[in-house]
Amino acid sequence: MRSAIDIPLLQATGLRKTYGDRVVLDDIDLTVTEGDVVCLIGSSGSGKSTLLRCIDLLEQLDDGSIFFQGLEVSDPVVDLRAVRSEIGMVFQAYNLFPHLSVLDNCTLAPRKVHGVGRREAKQRATELLERFGLAEHLRKHPDRLSGGQQQRVALVRALCTRPRLLLLDEITAALDPELTGEVLDAVRGLADSGTTMIIATHEIGFAREVASDVVFLEHGRIVEQGPPERVLVDPTEPRTREFLARVLPG
Repeated sequence: MRSAIDIPLLQATGLRKTYGDRVVLDDIDLTVTEGDVVCLIGSSGSGKSTLLRCIDLLEQLDDGSIFFQGLEVSDPVVDLRAVRSEIGMVFQAYNLFPHLSVLDNCTLAPRKVHGVGRREAKQRATELLERFGLAEHLRKHPDRLSGGQQQRVALVRALCTRPRLLLLDEITAALDPELTGEVLDAVRGLADSGTTMIIATHEIGFAREVASDVVFLEHGRIVEQGPPERVLVDPTEPRTREFLARVLPG
């Protein structure tokens, strides 16, 4: 019998997802252990976002299995709410509640979903907002913040539930370069602190810097995966080389 330390935090096997006749994910295998930072790269429509949504159980699989902490969470009888309570997800759109302050956005899920007391939830959120340079904005509403600030608030909101796994879906895609830098700096800090993450990104340089593993997807299939120094510097697959030649400067 394997010990808990030997069990991957997340293991996906044979994932398949279709929308009508269109195959979006095709036989995807992915293993993530504690402390990993896995970056998903590929063109728009390659399946990155759908893979994250399937991992977060926001999409129903057509085939395959997802195990989280050794439990098959893709089983229909599993309590989805309990599983999602340990997985945080941040989307390209900030999805902050416009009628709530920054602080209330960040304390809502811990209080309502996790049963954390108001005082503890406030302390947890305040500490994280300070860490991400947002302490002066905690009483403001989201529409008074820049895009980069709103995305950092979205990160804090996800972290306030203390997830075992954090999923980031193209969180800089809608930001200009200066604001992108703000958000990427925040994610670098999370990687340095050992936060386990799966990140869908177009930022290849960033992936090379923070990833423990890079996964290149095309047409819903994994073409190549491995450490960034191999996949991004010396890929073995022609399609990976063609993709990188197209997206990297020079």
